[in-house]
Amino acid sequence: MNRQFPLACGLLLLFAAATFAAAPESLANGKIPDESLEKLAPKSGVIADDATFEKLWKAWRPDEVVPEVDFEKDLVIVGIVDGPNLVMLNPQLEEDGNVKYVVAGTRMAGPGFGYRMVKMSRDGVKTINGKPIVAGAVQGTIIIPKQVPAFDGRTLEIKLFEFDPLLADAPAKLVKGVTIDNFQHKAEQETESPFAIGAELEPRKDRGYYITVFVLKDGKRTHIGEIDAQKGLNKVLQDEKRSNVKIVIRSVRS
Repeated sequence: MNRQFPLACGLLLLFAAATFAAAPESLANGKIPDESLEKLAPKSGVIADDATFEKLWKAWRPDEVVPEVDFEKDLVIVGIVDGPNLVMLNPQLEEDGNVKYVVAGTRMAGPGFGYRMVKMSRDGVKTINGKPIVAGAVQGTIIIPKQVPAFDGRTLEIKLFEFDPLLADAPAKLVKGVTIDNFQHKAEQETESPFAIGAELEPRKDRGYYITVFVLKDGKRTHIGEIDAQKGLNKVLQDEKRSNVKIVIRSVRS
């Protein structure tokens, strides 16, 4: 099976390498008495972009310069525990490309929370504790069956749209769009690509949502993705619930 994996943006596709370029590095640890600041910690436990990292650092360590992190190459894992406690966090890359870690801490009672931030290389990383690197309102797996002829050097385009179900003629609004270059599929192998998109979206009850998935060559669509066992639009986030979907890719009919 040929696997291609998340890279970070709202959607993630990370292409695996073999091992870490460097051992995980502790960037910061501390204790914060203001419990309201705990909600700023990433729900997924992972930071994969500059803006999120800068916002969190300035909130938790306002008197210090934000360290430089190259998020094209690295990730930051954040662990927190209740109370004024020290945090232990040591992520390890397993052979299958999954980064496994647990968050542990001392056991002092009291207000606030403790935290630790650890920087690690993206090299070889497919998932974090079995999940895509960045959670999204819509996430799942893009599958290219082995019967689909091989291709390389393509662009994968994924877009999330919002629309008003009561206004049939009104155009849909683009919520998030991501393109991934150098997308490929090998002959007689099934390709799986976990993805996530719309991390910042708060679904509205009075709106509908759908995603489009295309493979492009020189700007022209060569393949289309469809939610398995669903006809028509690739509808997601129904009843305001986060969606976990399986997208199957097929060639565009001439």
